[in-house]
Amino acid sequence: MFRSVIYFITSILFALLILPLLQPVYGQGSCEIEISDPTQQFPQEYEIREVVAEGLQTARESYLISTGGLGVGTRITVPGEAIPEAIRRIYRTGLFSDVQICYETMDGGILIRMEVQEQPRLEEFQLEGPKRSHRRELREQISLLPGFAVTSSAKAQAIQTIHRYYRGRGHWGTEVEVEEEMTDEARNRITVTFHVDPGDRIKIRRILFEGNEAFSDRKLRRQLSTIKEDTWWRLFKRHVYTEEDYNEAIGNLQTFYRENGYRDIRILQDSVYVFDYRHALRGTLDGVSVDFTVEEGPQYRIRNISWEGNTVYEDEELRAMLDFEEGEVFNATKFEENLYMNRDENDITSMYQNIGYLFFEIMPDIRVVGEDELDLHFDIIEREIATIRDVNFTGNTRTHDDVVRRNLRTIPGNTYSRSAIVRTIRELSTVGYFNPEAIEPDLAPDPENRTVDITYGLDESQSTDNFEFSGGFGGRQIGVILAARVNFNNFSVQRMFEEGGWNPIPSGDGQRLSLGVQVTGQGYQSYNFSFQEPWFRGRPTSVGFSTSYDILNFQRLGNQPRERNELFSASVSVGRPQLRWPDDFFSMQTSLSYQLYNVAGFAGVFPDGSTNILSLRHQIERNSLDNFISPRTGSKLLISGEVAPPLPNFGQYYKFKTSYHTHTTLTGRLTLSGGADYGYMGYFGSGERSLFQRFFLGGTEIQQRQSFINDNIDMRGFPGGLTGVISPLDEERNLIGGRVVSKYTLELRYPAVVTEQVQLIPYVFADAGNSYANLDSFDPFNVKRAVGFGTRLYLPILGLVDLSYGYRMDGTPSSRRGGGLNPNEWEFLFNIGAPF
Repeated sequence: MFRSVIYFITSILFALLILPLLQPVYGQGSCEIEISDPTQQFPQEYEIREVVAEGLQTARESYLISTGGLGVGTRITVPGEAIPEAIRRIYRTGLFSDVQICYETMDGGILIRMEVQEQPRLEEFQLEGPKRSHRRELREQISLLPGFAVTSSAKAQAIQTIHRYYRGRGHWGTEVEVEEEMTDEARNRITVTFHVDPGDRIKIRRILFEGNEAFSDRKLRRQLSTIKEDTWWRLFKRHVYTEEDYNEAIGNLQTFYRENGYRDIRILQDSVYVFDYRHALRGTLDGVSVDFTVEEGPQYRIRNISWEGNTVYEDEELRAMLDFEEGEVFNATKFEENLYMNRDENDITSMYQNIGYLFFEIMPDIRVVGEDELDLHFDIIEREIATIRDVNFTGNTRTHDDVVRRNLRTIPGNTYSRSAIVRTIRELSTVGYFNPEAIEPDLAPDPENRTVDITYGLDESQSTDNFEFSGGFGGRQIGVILAARVNFNNFSVQRMFEEGGWNPIPSGDGQRLSLGVQVTGQGYQSYNFSFQEPWFRGRPTSVGFSTSYDILNFQRLGNQPRERNELFSASVSVGRPQLRWPDDFFSMQTSLSYQLYNVAGFAGVFPDGSTNILSLRHQIERNSLDNFISPRTGSKLLISGEVAPPLPNFGQYYKFKTSYHTHTTLTGRLTLSGGADYGYMGYFGSGERSLFQRFFLGGTEIQQRQSFINDNIDMRGFPGGLTGVISPLDEERNLIGGRVVSKYTLELRYPAVVTEQVQLIPYVFADAGNSYANLDSFDPFNVKRAVGFGTRLYLPILGLVDLSYGYRMDGTPSSRRGGGLNPNEWEFLFNIGAPF
């Protein structure tokens, strides 16, 4: 009996003191639930009869229950893993900062009570400290969205993004502090503010190499290209570390070694860190050190070259295409380009594919012989010639199919040719209707039937039409210059009369319509109209018409009344946009022009009265440019002859002009352009020789339009108009224009921005030229020179805008029309249109 009483008392104490400590309360804080049956605290299986959720503000109760997996009707074991696992699942959503799950037994089951505290939701986030452009870019990169929970990981990720952003711009000491402010308690919304101190940009002060024996540290530093040590003489170079530049520098280093025969080059270790260095004037500063440890390996030379399987080309022909000789250092870049594709399309793969061998394969086998020699063996599978079965194009939403089709060089039934595809891309790029960067040919070869289908993907998202509006100030004698022109470069006369054709402008046939007006102060007005059909009646013949009316009112001297000068001109032209000989880059055009001058005259230079000129002009052009906005390769040659015959009451002269411009890509997008222009004007017999249409040099097209009696040639660094123009003078110091002209141009440019919406092309230039009274005074070295820099901006709505700032190295003599130009001065010029 006594033992039973002791046992009963002990059980009661155990139930009251010990078992409550074992009550399964999960989560943080406390969850007080009355235990209805304290003896049932050992693992048992229960059915959930009811679920209660507390603390919810924005989340739904159904979402909370389904996430935890503790719905009504579910059977769970308690104590067990079901409730802890439910807590983990709910925490993983990131929506809650506190989760508690308790239970109590009830009739034949249990009740689950969930008590949660929601994470605050984001109302907005702010960036304090960065400048405006940085804030805009950071907002695009930080992945915090309004309405989403602000978790610790989300804030940490945002901080990491800010650090990464500034590290990429050379800021190594960036500090970020986070401030949270409750802005809407009812909706549990907060505003997060990131206080950012970017810190100073730390420059690269040291680049070290270890393990290099073939090349000096100085030589290797130059090959990195994109990262440079900060030195006092590099005034215009970026010296800060960015990850993008660093990765490119590593690639440049490896490429340099492989181009010099070190095909086993390995970078064993590379590190970037901040160190303290001693500056001679500023004391101890932070600097970035970039260290490389390289393993060069042997320098390989070619021992033997062999071919197998070739029947179309002999071994010596293939060797000439590969352009390697025994004993030569193995250049990996040259090997890849001459085997598969190079800029001149004289590589082995191109030579085979240009004559139809689309399914041609070449498999190089590079064998190491000894320690530093290579045997190059090539297995060639030529297969049979492929034929073009079908040619399609997509993406031309405005341009009609026949306009696209006439620019294709890949025709169904012809033998496949890679060069024909490259030429087609070039033709489609230069018409100006499609984005050149987005033209992509898609090939669908059929080896079984030896055919191929070609589809060209076109992007016509940017408009080819543009509205030009420009203005400027030409000085006291010229005044304000205003010019406007609308160009419809893909016009369609046929659609003008079709229902729905005006949407908003009838377009799609590749016709060119231009309307323009220019007003300069009180002294000049110009109105012009032109139209051209590049394919007349469906044949490769261009037909064009243009007319213009110009009015020039100028004052002779002092306050004398202004005198009115007028020009009416009209011309018709016919041409062949593509010739077959000497090659299909040639075109020609013939135009007949009539000009009626009504001139008041000036100081005896131009006689008073009316002058008629009827001229016939013929030009031949070879144009192989790859892009009309900013060509990277190709050239343009233009030769023209013009004759104004000595008809009664008509002015007479003959004129020859030629120009040649070539473009070469140096590296990447960096392009070097050079050109020369010459002109000569003569007369028939010894009769009356007017001074109309002589050569004047300088200025831009906008300035030159007001000098309609001249043949104006633009030149940077020298303004046109009434003052400063480059022209010979007569005995009375009148500008009479030259009968001979020469001009030379050198330009280095880099397309910095090339997108569908805008192209930005900065450049530096050197121009030289002069206008001579006759052949006896012609001297190719007696030229006016200018150097400078500028940029071209292409916008679909405006076209191509050219801004230049030239430094004049030579001046022009003063004349009766103006004071001339002083040397060693800067000149800003604004122009619209391409110079190429």
